[in-house]
Amino acid sequence: MPATPLARYASLNNFVELTRSLGLDPTAMVRDAGLDPAGLDTQDRWVPAAAIADLLEHASAASGCEDFGIRLAELRRFSNLGPLSLVVREEPDVRHALQILTRYEHLYNEALHIHLAETDATATIRIRLDLSQARRRQSTELAVGVLYRLMRAFLGATWQPVAVGFTHRPPRHDTIHHRALGPVARFGEDYDGLRVHVR
Repeated sequence: MPATPLARYASLNNFVELTRSLGLDPTAMVRDAGLDPAGLDTQDRWVPAAAIADLLEHASAASGCEDFGIRLAELRRFSNLGPLSLVVREEPDVRHALQILTRYEHLYNEALHIHLAETDATATIRIRLDLSQARRRQSTELAVGVLYRLMRAFLGATWQPVAVGFTHRPPRHDTIHHRALGPVARFGEDYDGLRVHVR
């Protein structure tokens, strides 16, 4: 039987602030998900990634925000990577920075897998999560949104990908997605992730 993938409580950075701003009780929600609310202050503790994914889906449903994962990603900072942010900053270009993130992805979330595929001058950065389909939407949007913000922190505020793709259907209102990701957000694509210029 394969091991259950784990994720750090750091995956929930800013969860408390966002849920409170939406009128929810983060402590009760975390407890209802079978997680320890005290873990939110102990970011290096590991818990089943599926429990975190379920919590994000429940928060989305309870708040009525289909874009909960993207809203959470908007609150993330480069420094949320911890020591890895210092290493990534020293890389000479995007390709090397992505290789570092890919190599050390397991230090943050064992369910998260990043794959870089290059074609001519364009690369597709695909994100895959070892989660059931029912648990995936908010976690996927969070992961893609965080990757987008990391790339902008690395490349500058004017950087924009060729496209931001999601395999799932669009939300009823995509205003937050376009605010957070720009006008290149697309739904119903064959990948979850970013398409970027690498040359």
